[in-house]
Amino acid sequence: VSHEMRTPLTAILGFVEFMLNNEVDREQQIDFLRTVLQETERLNELISNFLDLQRLQAEIGQYQFAVVEICPLLEQAVGQFQMTSQKHILQIECSEGLPLAKADARRILQVIKNLVSNAVKYSPEGGEIVCAARQEGGMLLISVRDQGMGIALAERERIFEQFYRIDDSEKRIPGGIGLGLALVREVVRAHGGRVWLESEVGAGSTFYFSLPIAADEQVDSEPT
Repeated sequence: VSHEMRTPLTAILGFVEFMLNNEVDREQQIDFLRTVLQETERLNELISNFLDLQRLQAEIGQYQFAVVEICPLLEQAVGQFQMTSQKHILQIECSEGLPLAKADARRILQVIKNLVSNAVKYSPEGGEIVCAARQEGGMLLISVRDQGMGIALAERERIFEQFYRIDDSEKRIPGGIGLGLALVREVVRAHGGRVWLESEVGAGSTFYFSLPIAADEQVDSEPT
């Protein structure tokens, strides 16, 4: 964990120190600042996932269940990555008349963001990423599909374990510490749902999670 935290921090310090000690034209400044922003977001996500997972596993994470709409959460998550990922085409597919879910909107937004972040990360050449939601029986089924590298069968058995990482050294994929999907599983389980994936090496992956449908109640506002 400490190694993964130092990596983005070292990059941030290096670029800031260089700009303070050298004359840098505006175009290069923007390029450097973009890298600093990306590394800062990466560090923030890493710390947030680590702390959240520890709280959830210690059963001190507080859930605020309410009746929420899933499609606005998909739109909010996708909107964030549309601004930072130029190589990918992000789309949303929501069934008409989709029922409401009984969920903690903030936590489910965190789940969706983690899945979209993974889809972007493991499709470095770009392509289409589709976030979808539909009803299946008494559950809502939410999915995130990419056209990336795919995941080998042996890896799929362990990918949701805490600190487990796919061996991506040959593909030069930015590292992580294997907390994002572990957090996804903890949150979905707490909602009474389950999470799984389908994948084909070289053709992409689809991550799914399910949520119980809520009874007719007033919809909650979007998370801030």
